Amino acid sequence: MNKLLLFLPVFLMISCSLKKDITIISYADLPKPIGPYNHSTSYGNLIFVSGQIGVDPKTNTLKHGIEEQTVQIFKNLKTILENNNSDLQHITKTTIFMTDIKQFENVNKIYSTYFNNRFPARSTIEVVALPMNAGIEIECIAIKKPF
Repeated sequence: MNKLLLFLPVFLMISCSLKKDITIISYADLPKPIGPYNHSTSYGNLIFVSGQIGVDPKTNTLKHGIEEQTVQIFKNLKTILENNNSDLQHITKTTIFMTDIKQFENVNKIYSTYFNNRFPARSTIEVVALPMNAGIEIECIAIKKPF
């Protein structure tokens, strides 16, 4: 027990002194942010991805319809996560913002195809409006893949 009491303060000092910085990655193959934010930041093994709408990076235009927007969002999320040493299977939490909750089942059908029956925690919220008149926006938190 005495050894444990001696070890605990040493462990706390070492773990608190490890330097962790917030990292920001630049993306050439994604639409430019439409405001003062980054597509993602990371801290340690956590990756925080800003809300993505269904903008095609090649044309910088919003895809038509909620289904096309959802598919494009997942393409953009995949790009962001790959640039952060992660992938869709390492998403731990998503938040979905929708302007029409009646589209919930359509979104669920598409959403479920990206996770191989290992679904992250999720919240879905109906909102009045989204940037560029998008019908859907998805943000997520993921972890980096172990090396």
